[in-house]
Amino acid sequence: MRNGRLGQAQPPVRKTYSIIVFFVGPYRMGIEAGALKEIRHSRRQTANEAGNAAIVSSHALFGIATGKEERLLVLRPGRAAVRVDRVDRMIETRAILPLPRAFQGVERDWYSGLVYEGEFIFPILNPQMICREGERLEAEALAAQAVPETLVTVEASL
Repeated sequence: MRNGRLGQAQPPVRKTYSIIVFFVGPYRMGIEAGALKEIRHSRRQTANEAGNAAIVSSHALFGIATGKEERLLVLRPGRAAVRVDRVDRMIETRAILPLPRAFQGVERDWYSGLVYEGEFIFPILNPQMICREGERLEAEALAAQAVPETLVTVEASL
């Protein structure tokens, strides 16, 4: 390809996104692969046992009835993780579509866009919001440990 007298023009660079596709109940979702440190079996570990500051339940997060939550997606830098039912596969796409106007309020924070793959369109989770939710859960756990429970005995008078 020739570009005037300056020499060869460089072909345009096409960016691709690697997306991990997973399920929460019957719903398909995705997260950018670069945002994950690792994927583990859940084994119902606590955050301390798993080596994380907090583990977020995807079912509680999205208000979906309790499911299997067999996989644990550990986010970079590794302080938070999210439990999901199953990991389907990893795909590569050239575009993450912007959210439509129907997504309003907190939905616009939780999702960073939509991916069209084959016959399916599914939302891409914003990993920063999962980290924020993990930090909130961690702060609640620390506050609960800091306040010792006191038992109050009440004597009945006759």
